[in-house]
Amino acid sequence: MALGKELETWMLFRKTFGKMQRVVEDDLRKYDTTPSQFIILRNLSIEESTPMSELSRKTSCVNSNITSVIGRMEEKGLVQKVQDTIDRRVSKVTLTVKGKELYDITVAKHDEYLVDILKCIPNDELETFNRLLYKLYSGIN
Repeated sequence: MALGKELETWMLFRKTFGKMQRVVEDDLRKYDTTPSQFIILRNLSIEESTPMSELSRKTSCVNSNITSVIGRMEEKGLVQKVQDTIDRRVSKVTLTVKGKELYDITVAKHDEYLVDILKCIPNDELETFNRLLYKLYSGIN
């Protein structure tokens, strides 16, 4: 079976995602942070004290990677790990004052940057694109 449009779609999707990822990484580097760290900051700004396993699930990050990312964020003073008072096997992560300040500085600028990246797609087409991406995401086993 020859893959025509499917292969073209896959290749274009990979190229586009790779380019967007590089551009976003460059933008976040200005604030000495990474996309993974920013997503964790965003999650912790919404839910203040989050178990590491929950952060792993919410960020689609494997447990071993979330551990190393959180470790680097702890070294920078952005987050703090605290043992759960009920289940001592569970580590919860909280934002420090420095982490909250970094998030507050970067969130608006980063969101503006994402809007700028996607401005080439009109809103109605962006809604269609999002529906198609959700459909694709849901269809992958």
